[in-house]
Amino acid sequence: MASPERNVQLRYIILDACMAQAARDASVVWTKEALLQEVNRQLREDNPATKPIAMRTLEKDIVDMETLYGLRIERARSAGKVHFAYAAGYEGMHRANFSENEVALAHRFIQAMDRFKGAPAWDGWLRSRLALQGQLGLIGSRLPDAEWQPRVVESPLSKDERWWYETMVRAAFERTPLHMAFAPGMGDRLERVAYRVDRLVHEPDGVVALGTAWDAEAQSLFHLIVQLNEITSLDAVAVEWPETSEPEACNWDVHAANRMALTPGVVSPSEAVVPVRVWVADRLAQRFLKEPMHGSQDMRIESAAEGVIFNLSLVPDAQFVRFALQWGSDFQVLEPDDVRHALRLATREASDRYAPMFGP
Repeated sequence: MASPERNVQLRYIILDACMAQAARDASVVWTKEALLQEVNRQLREDNPATKPIAMRTLEKDIVDMETLYGLRIERARSAGKVHFAYAAGYEGMHRANFSENEVALAHRFIQAMDRFKGAPAWDGWLRSRLALQGQLGLIGSRLPDAEWQPRVVESPLSKDERWWYETMVRAAFERTPLHMAFAPGMGDRLERVAYRVDRLVHEPDGVVALGTAWDAEAQSLFHLIVQLNEITSLDAVAVEWPETSEPEACNWDVHAANRMALTPGVVSPSEAVVPVRVWVADRLAQRFLKEPMHGSQDMRIESAAEGVIFNLSLVPDAQFVRFALQWGSDFQVLEPDDVRHALRLATREASDRYAPMFGP
């Protein structure tokens, strides 16, 4: 069940969105009854086990938001009922009107965090720091209200990723095995294993967990990569973990370095790194000369037929096939033959999907 502290902040976020909507659109009316219904609906959607809040809790939340965030919430009466909206469309928690002491505290916190420059998670903090400084008016002078808008926009975690992320991170650092149920490929089939997560990786397609799984029914230990979006349940209650010797440790750094991207599923030790030769058209080759397509790319190149030949060493799995096909006629695999065959099959399947549905 979500903690009370988490629920409080989530309630603030829901109320903030409702009252900002009412401030921007005069046709939107949020009465106390409507706000209570909406807050409880979203809380239940976030966690079905969450108990609904009472009207007095909602009223206290509104007063607390005004005090904590310096917000101006207007109360107007229409059709005999009080309805709520921000005083202006630019109001909201994201503006966070700081007092002088709070501004100084934010500066001290940022300065303290900057001492860790170069730490493994530094890129994430750098993005967060700059977005927060700009958002809270700590970069330059505060923009006029009419000019305020988000200036840094990142891809957010999905609802499922956000739900499981903290549990996974804590389990990784505490080395705690978890009961995990997940649906491979987000399909209908459900798998249940005990899972000890080693690390989380942010991939373009979402966050993936890398770790070791124990299938009690098959009495089998194996390495498993799972997308957080595929997970349906996690808990750490009375997890059965075998005392037998574990499978040979997986070097996740090497595993990732040998691939274009991580593929969810059971890790196969039989996948081999092979040399791959590719031809790239001149207009695309300049991109890969500046930013290599893969860590194994040999910068000793050959010119050929209005393009460049690159040599790679990697596992030519489904992720490599996806990578190769996205460039269309500007990218061609020359060797090995079995990879060319896999690409030929993939392009044929894609072509067949777009054959005429009716008639010639």
